[in-house]
Amino acid sequence: MHAVRQLAKEFGEDPGKIMLKVDFSNAFNVVNRTEMLAQVYSKLPGLYRWVEYCYSHPAHLFFGSCVLQSAAGVQQGDPLGPLLFSLVLHPLALKIEAEFPNLDLCVWYLDDGTIIGAMEDVYKVFQLIQKDGPALGLHLNVKKNEIWWPSRVGPDPFPVDVDRVDNAGVKLLGAPIGTKAFTTDFVQKKLDALDAVCKALREVNNAQVEFALFRGCLSYNKINHLLRTCPPDLLEEALARFDEHFQNIVAEILRVPCLSEDQWDQASLPVKFSGLGVNQTKVIAGSAYIGSCTLTRALVAALLGRDVSSFEPAGVSELLSAHEAATGAAHTLPSLAGEKSVQQKLSTERHEALFEHLKTTSSIRSRNLMLSCSMPHASDWLLAPPIPGLGLGLQSDVFRTALKFRLGLPLFSEPFPCPALSSDGKACAAEMDIFGDHAPCCHNGTSLVFRHNNVRDILGHAARAAGLAAVVIEKKNQVDGSKAKPGDITVQQYHRGFASSAFDVTISHPLQKKFIEIAMEEGGVVAEEAHDRKLLKSLAVCEKEGIHFVPLAWESTGGATETVHETVRKWTELEGARGGYPAYLIRRNLYSQISCCLQRHLAQAVIDRRLELGCDRAL
Repeated sequence: MHAVRQLAKEFGEDPGKIMLKVDFSNAFNVVNRTEMLAQVYSKLPGLYRWVEYCYSHPAHLFFGSCVLQSAAGVQQGDPLGPLLFSLVLHPLALKIEAEFPNLDLCVWYLDDGTIIGAMEDVYKVFQLIQKDGPALGLHLNVKKNEIWWPSRVGPDPFPVDVDRVDNAGVKLLGAPIGTKAFTTDFVQKKLDALDAVCKALREVNNAQVEFALFRGCLSYNKINHLLRTCPPDLLEEALARFDEHFQNIVAEILRVPCLSEDQWDQASLPVKFSGLGVNQTKVIAGSAYIGSCTLTRALVAALLGRDVSSFEPAGVSELLSAHEAATGAAHTLPSLAGEKSVQQKLSTERHEALFEHLKTTSSIRSRNLMLSCSMPHASDWLLAPPIPGLGLGLQSDVFRTALKFRLGLPLFSEPFPCPALSSDGKACAAEMDIFGDHAPCCHNGTSLVFRHNNVRDILGHAARAAGLAAVVIEKKNQVDGSKAKPGDITVQQYHRGFASSAFDVTISHPLQKKFIEIAMEEGGVVAEEAHDRKLLKSLAVCEKEGIHFVPLAWESTGGATETVHETVRKWTELEGARGGYPAYLIRRNLYSQISCCLQRHLAQAVIDRRLELGCDRAL
């Protein structure tokens, strides 16, 4: 596609040129098996005995009482099928190149051929395929063959049944090549089809499932091929429509009228940058196209007969300059050639720049929240499959509330006194601001206790699965002369030099009052403060009693201290060695369970403090 686009740009004004798109009738099913076996024997002798066993005799196909003989073509589902077909086509492709050396391009992607050159040469190629193809089982489907060129005029020698595509543009392997108007119209058709599918999301009636389907199947991945094969300047208008569509779907899942530009910018960031992982196409279109051009540069240069050291696809230098202006990172095409994933590298740089911009322009609260949500594994709940049986399911109201909290959307129309009751029946009465920051740290009600105990129980199950002698009960009288209960989980013979180890779970909210006005430079400050507070309270007295004390501190948004990550790593490796399952899968599931648990309780704490509204409507 890049080679065709390059030739169309260089020679598009020459009416003597033409492009032929070759299409064979039912190619894979009728290719000649005798020729196929001969080519395998000649070029891949190591495979011959297996291919000969599979294809030397007709296979029997049973249809009711009839028995059909499958004597031609490659078998459906055969992983060798594309290779075997290509071996049959290869001699024909070599003959075309040998007899018509002046062709500008002669390339094949399995049964899809693209021939570009002078009109008379391309027509002779068409005649050659018609003449030599049937002996190989390759029969031209003349009505599906197409000719196109940006400046095609007048009559041509091709049969009348050949499709003459409008000069504005042509579809090649799923990508549009032509004018900006043609490209925009092409993409609009894809968007209309995508919109029709997205409408079915409304019938799912489960916000977590809706979001997982949208992000995983119906967003950026639907047009990644388009972004990698089309220059962004041709897609400018179309990308704006795609981004508007994606933004509207996110707003619909959240059940809000619309998202502000800052909220949409944050939602479009990867989850590791506190976003929702719904990419904005206008942000990463340049990265996708540069990545594709870099990956195919040597191949395209070879197809066009150019020197790869000096070849540069049209428009790439301008895109690299625009990338440098947006991110401050300078690159050249040769310097990117050695990168493993150019698109990922450039996209990450664009997202990092947007993340830094949002932190700079946001309020202190929003900045601290973004830093907290960008901590390792804080966003695992967004990546977890919605399976309630594994503890990974979130009810729709809970999921939407958690998403709104993450994006900084107001959860209430105005502040009001917190209605949560204490054990003696008194209302908290502390101010509930519109973002609900008070709810996750309110000591009235059962929210904090349930959250703590759920995380403790998940960890206790993980400890037992690792084969540890773990007791998930707060053990009293661990310290002589004191009723202190320093640990939520007690494990025997865990750490050298100690008879038992006490793991103490603590969860702090990063947006509580004493932190809300402090501009943090990095995430995890609140978790570290909670960790240190636990050490000051219990470490010395536990060591005196011969107890190994380990605080496990989380933030309510999901981030945790390095002590937590080290403990999780050790326990999951022990479980993996014990049960034979990959430790990284066990670890991923454990992090997902904890992340979903924390988000479930954060959102539920907000929901539980909603005021009941009176209704005057007659029923």
